[in-house]
Amino acid sequence: MDFSKHASSFGAAAELYDRIRPRYPAEALRWALGPDPRDIADLGAGTGILTRQLRELGHRVVAVEPDDEMRRQIDGDARAGSATAIPLETESQDAVTAGQAYHWFAGEPAHAEIARVLRPGGWFVPVWNVRDESEQWVADLSDVFDGHRARSVIDERRLPPDQFGPLFAPAELELFRWSTTHTVDSLVELIKSRSYYLVSDAGMRAALEQRVRDLAGRTFAGQEYFDMPYVTYAYRAKKL
Repeated sequence: MDFSKHASSFGAAAELYDRIRPRYPAEALRWALGPDPRDIADLGAGTGILTRQLRELGHRVVAVEPDDEMRRQIDGDARAGSATAIPLETESQDAVTAGQAYHWFAGEPAHAEIARVLRPGGWFVPVWNVRDESEQWVADLSDVFDGHRARSVIDERRLPPDQFGPLFAPAELELFRWSTTHTVDSLVELIKSRSYYLVSDAGMRAALEQRVRDLAGRTFAGQEYFDMPYVTYAYRAKKL
């Protein structure tokens, strides 16, 4: 799979992405970062979904995002940059976060750059919202969302403790279960924000949309609203 093509596909759907993608449980962010305000670089910030939540919790956040269209959705301090070129001074941050983004830049060059901007004892905090496939309809939905492509180079559900390299202590993981409410139309919008959909041609897009409508129609016949269960995987690793 061409990861660069997929990673750069979101800008064309920046407004939709910001509106339809799920937020993160506040308890997951409090577990990862603690109660006190921190200086945080939100890396791969996208449209600022996680950035806004961190600011609401009282943190001082610089959003770092390479895509111009995505970055325009972010209010406040938002800078062009990447995981291997973070536009911040050395040892200037208490934490670096990555919401739904680390799998795009996993690797030692990024780990070294993240460690560079962290103060001694600072935290790297990648988090993912993962659909809870223990429910069969969600597993079937994942086949629609992801079945046409290989899984990314890492599995966010099973990162080893030494994933972030020798500059970091072993990673800790906590899981947080929750759900968000959908309609059939909003579920279709969710697939429209996925990278596979965005790089597909018109025929494939139409087929994917119809498969989502058919699945939701079979599963929730007669229901206007239904819940999508998620598990948030929150990791934290301390800079040595």
